Amino acid sequence: MGLRDFVAAMPKVELHVHLEGSIRPATLLTLARRNGVSLPAGDLEGLRAFYRFADFDHFIRVYMLISSCLKTPADFGLVAYEFGADMARQNIRYAEVTFSPHTHVAYTGLPFDEILAGLNDGRARAKEDFGIDFAWVLDIVRDDPETSYPVAVWAANSRDEGVVALGLGGTERGHPPQGFADAFALAREAGLHSVPHAGEVAGPESVWSALRALGAERIGHGVRCVEDPALVAYLAERQIPLEVCPTSNLCLGVYPSYAQHPFRALWDRGLHLTANSDDPPMFNTDLVGEYMALSEHMDFDAPALERLSLNALRASFLSRSRKQEMADTFRNEFRDLRNQVLA
Repeated sequence: MGLRDFVAAMPKVELHVHLEGSIRPATLLTLARRNGVSLPAGDLEGLRAFYRFADFDHFIRVYMLISSCLKTPADFGLVAYEFGADMARQNIRYAEVTFSPHTHVAYTGLPFDEILAGLNDGRARAKEDFGIDFAWVLDIVRDDPETSYPVAVWAANSRDEGVVALGLGGTERGHPPQGFADAFALAREAGLHSVPHAGEVAGPESVWSALRALGAERIGHGVRCVEDPALVAYLAERQIPLEVCPTSNLCLGVYPSYAQHPFRALWDRGLHLTANSDDPPMFNTDLVGEYMALSEHMDFDAPALERLSLNALRASFLSRSRKQEMADTFRNEFRDLRNQVLA
């Protein structure tokens, strides 16, 4: 037994993971057949080839085709339940899960309330069966800016239905954060948190805009902040969390290798980093895999991985008392695991 066993067993929190991008490949094939969606792959091996991305635009096209396989409230419940099962398999105790609602309203013709009810049915069953919990980040797809206001309204009206934040995803170039300021202002006024993607495909100016125009409390990705020393210093001083997804960044060509990824450099400069899987089966990873990549390629040892897990917990939108309770539990489990697995 060694570090992989420790990583698999350690309690974890995940903050940047998309539900649609987390659908199990076998389930995706079943949904496509059941709902009459033609995929360019009919088996798991074909899906692996389907998930080799030429660039970010290619990834978005694949992502939208995957999203079109969900047609009914039961479909949404199924993938939410299986997401919870996959959390439990990795000992992820809590997650904040991104979901792009307007895409599905447009594809299915279902009212948002019915889609959310399906999602929450799966979430509730997962909590009952596996003892895990997760919340929703409703995501504006920036390629379709006119949908930003209805998504913000849906999010604001769903705080009692597990929605904790408003996100901003899609194609970063050509769709700067400031264009969505009104939608985020509405959501923040309703008490929701702000967690836009920025600094993934576009550079540091995207992160600055997310902070200034959207009041971002966490940044999805954010890795290209490394190109602006003033921004790195700002993020470090204010301890604004970054939701970093190293393997995703490699698969989409943001960086060519783990050796050239800035995660370690940003860590050493004192930024509040969290590790995340983004779209696990699409990038042939999961959260355990991300922690192991940091260990194998960036010299993260067990204490550093423990800090990463606690970073994610602290950066979550759980209540202060719940965070403290979970942090105490995590630290006790870390200690026991070190004695059992690493001794």
